[in-house]
Amino acid sequence: MVDRSSIRVKAMVYLPNAAGTHHAVLRGEDPTGDRVFHRLIGGSVELGERAAEAIVREVAEELRATLVEPELLGVVENVFTYDGELGHEIVFVYAGRLAEGDVVPPDGGWYDDLGIPMWVEWRPIGDPLEGGPDVLPLYPDGLGTLLPVG
Repeated sequence: MVDRSSIRVKAMVYLPNAAGTHHAVLRGEDPTGDRVFHRLIGGSVELGERAAEAIVREVAEELRATLVEPELLGVVENVFTYDGELGHEIVFVYAGRLAEGDVVPPDGGWYDDLGIPMWVEWRPIGDPLEGGPDVLPLYPDGLGTLLPVG
């Protein structure tokens, strides 16, 4: 269980594929069952770790790949509800590429994040961030003009 009683600092990355048509995202579901969503790859910054170091570590843990040339796009503040609990994050958003190329299969695939299974798939670049009838919302909130539109 994640402690959401304080503001968390996170680092996440926008990872476009080699063709520049899609970017890698985690597909998640709120345990309450009322929401399916996409989230950028990444996670918490650990004590004593800089955000740029955290995103390199997170990509290695989650995708078993090497993030190269991470570039800070900006910082967003994300206030949300997950599993019925209030959450609050400050997220350093990076762009980067993987030394290994497109490690995520074209149709997506399961990855192991330190014992927690996670589904990673490709989201078309330019999809609306807030989703729609056929598009899942993309989190964290506040990505706005940080991500390329296509």
